[in-house]
Amino acid sequence: MILRNRPLFIVNVSNPRAFSGNGSIITLELTDEDAALRVAAKIASETGRSVTVRKENMEVVGRISASTRH
Repeated sequence: MILRNRPLFIVNVSNPRAFSGNGSIITLELTDEDAALRVAAKIASETGRSVTVRKENMEVVGRISASTRH
């Protein structure tokens, strides 16, 4: 249940090569900006994908670059 009086932050991960070339999008909705940025950083670290965090009006709050693995 999303509380309408709290702002909504959207964490979005896109992977156009996933699932045999059909692509995939992961979208999470959170009501805490700091938590959204922490989740985005963890996803970027674990998946090696860039992650974007946006407000519900689609304004970009932050972009976490894909991590490079050695």
